[in-house]
Amino acid sequence: MGVDTSARQYSEGAPGPDNSSVFCDGCRIDSLFPRRTGAGENGKDSGMLGKRKVLRLLVGLSLGLAFFGCVGLPRRRPPLDAPAQEQQVCKRRWRRHAVQPPVTQVPADPIPVEPLPVPPATSITTPTTTSPAPPDPLSRVPRPTGATAPPVTSPSPIAARGTPPSDPPPPLTPGLEPPPPPPTAPPSSAPQPDLPRSTPRTKVPVTPARTEVPTQPTPITPAVTNGPFAALRQLHQASTRQYARIDAYIVRLTRREFVKGKLQPEEVLLFKFRKAPLSVYLKWVGQAGRGREVVYVKGQHENKLHTLLAAGDMPFAPAGKRIALSPDSVFVRGASRHSITEAGIGTLIDHFGTLIDALERGDTRQGTLTYLGLQKRPEFIAPVEGVEWKLPPGAEEGLPRGGKRWCFVDPENHLPVLIITHDDRGQEVEYYRYDRFQYPVPLDDTDFDPDKLWGAARDQR
Repeated sequence: MGVDTSARQYSEGAPGPDNSSVFCDGCRIDSLFPRRTGAGENGKDSGMLGKRKVLRLLVGLSLGLAFFGCVGLPRRRPPLDAPAQEQQVCKRRWRRHAVQPPVTQVPADPIPVEPLPVPPATSITTPTTTSPAPPDPLSRVPRPTGATAPPVTSPSPIAARGTPPSDPPPPLTPGLEPPPPPPTAPPSSAPQPDLPRSTPRTKVPVTPARTEVPTQPTPITPAVTNGPFAALRQLHQASTRQYARIDAYIVRLTRREFVKGKLQPEEVLLFKFRKAPLSVYLKWVGQAGRGREVVYVKGQHENKLHTLLAAGDMPFAPAGKRIALSPDSVFVRGASRHSITEAGIGTLIDHFGTLIDALERGDTRQGTLTYLGLQKRPEFIAPVEGVEWKLPPGAEEGLPRGGKRWCFVDPENHLPVLIITHDDRGQEVEYYRYDRFQYPVPLDDTDFDPDKLWGAARDQR
């Protein structure tokens, strides 16, 4: 009885007093995990169902990843109602991944070219009644076999000038052959005359007519377009042409010179110049040498350089005293690096042309020139054209060891506006700047007469 009760309790799952010691852990799971109060078989089934769902979800994700990894994601076509910018982006993406077919180049249809008009100054004569008429462009159209085409006549000069034809032909469509005209007579057994064949366009005397047209010659010197000195020659020619139209000019001159072993202070002068006879008038208007004036006319006024002294120019000589000295005097040459006869921009232009001629002959004894193009200088607002002049030793008296000189030309008036000279050590020895040009100006003898400028009474001082 006790045995049956214990067996029944085991079959029903009721715990016994020594149940944990009689059965092993593998055979009796309930001894390790006791049942919750009120829990039944439904709790176990719901746990198994959740595990199956998770397992199915993992298997489905694995199969989806494997499928899309091999095939790839589908590409979305742009909808028809999408914006134009989005459609363009989608189309570019689609074309980038799509296989492009080989590009085949289809030749374009030939475009009919009208024959060039022949000028009247040619050897072509007007067709007469005895000469055959020129071929018509419609004669190139193939005719049907056995049909007789209407005679094609060339328009007369009177009709070509203003009389319209009675039945104008229909306009031709570019790229299409015109239809053949309908036959006007039944085919006959008589031999038909051959239609005039089109003459090749190469035989039309168009080229000789174009070569016979006179052209305006361009006055270009070969040195301007050829050779390494083309830009230099062109620059010099422009300056020469401009200076040739000027008889006299007024300009402001700013100069700095290295004289007597030291650099002199900057001077600002009013400069008047006349070509014939050579006349120079200088008046110091800056802080240095204010009140000094110089007049020189070649061959006049005893051919001397007349000076109105400023304060401190000569010991024991008051300001305003007038003196006259020879241009070759030691006192005159010691006050400047150049003679009064070399004043002005004309001497530089002439020397520049002489140097280019020597360089084209291969003579470099006076130095070499290099065209620098447009250069930006702080003295001017607009760029100016620059030239570098390398002076060898002994080329000039003031540069016994040689040096460099830079000349700058205004591209508008083609006149020299700035000259800077350095010695072999890089020391500035000359600086001449020309600005505020005035030309043409009517300068006469009165502007260069010291007696009329200063008065004869000052000679007595």
